[in-house]
Amino acid sequence: MSNVTHFQTAPWLRVALAMAVLAAAALPAHAADLAATAALPPPVAYTWTGLYGGANFGFAFTGERATTPLGTASIDPSGALGGGQIGYNFQLAPSWLAGVEAEFDGTTARGTTNIVGTGAQTGTALSVASDQNWYGTLSGRFGYVSGPWLLFAKGGAAWMNADHQIEVNSGTAAASSLTGTRTGWTAGGGVEYQLIPKWSVKVEYDRLDFGTGTLNFSGAAGATAFRAQANEVKAGVNYHFSGP
Repeated sequence: MSNVTHFQTAPWLRVALAMAVLAAAALPAHAADLAATAALPPPVAYTWTGLYGGANFGFAFTGERATTPLGTASIDPSGALGGGQIGYNFQLAPSWLAGVEAEFDGTTARGTTNIVGTGAQTGTALSVASDQNWYGTLSGRFGYVSGPWLLFAKGGAAWMNADHQIEVNSGTAAASSLTGTRTGWTAGGGVEYQLIPKWSVKVEYDRLDFGTGTLNFSGAAGATAFRAQANEVKAGVNYHFSGP
């Protein structure tokens, strides 16, 4: 009897039994945690390398000055713009990107101004209008990548097609209209974000400069020089054909 009593009351045995009960109770919870961890999807590996294309829309406001035989005045066309872009990215390292992009945008940017003659030209007035039809650019891009984010700068060549019209004395003489495409340069930048796999959204600003071009009108308008720049503020969406 004394041996049985000693066995039942041994402290080490009570501790061992308590630890076994706790371990058995914790085992199902630990197994459930392992199963939940195994069910989690792997983290997304963002990549920017590959061909992409998309659409954009925004606003164009320009600085344009006309220098006529009667004097100089600002025209400053402005209006909506919209179009598309296509390009290719090379992700050179986890945090750096280089690429090339072509973009084409139609625009409603239009402006007018009046120039009144003085001195020997007193009594003569010109109404000058600039109607910008479209812009095109071909740019290199360089950017910094952080996961789904891309911060980029761009620069390259630019083209603008515009109609210019001059009326003498509010249309009492025949209007003269000339259409032309001019070449210049562009520089800008923006930020792009991969919203869902293969799709990204962006906002950007671009500056286009076309220098000074001269158009030879008939009559009192004569040779008129146009100094033109354009500023584009736009948002866009891109589809990446080689997305994550």
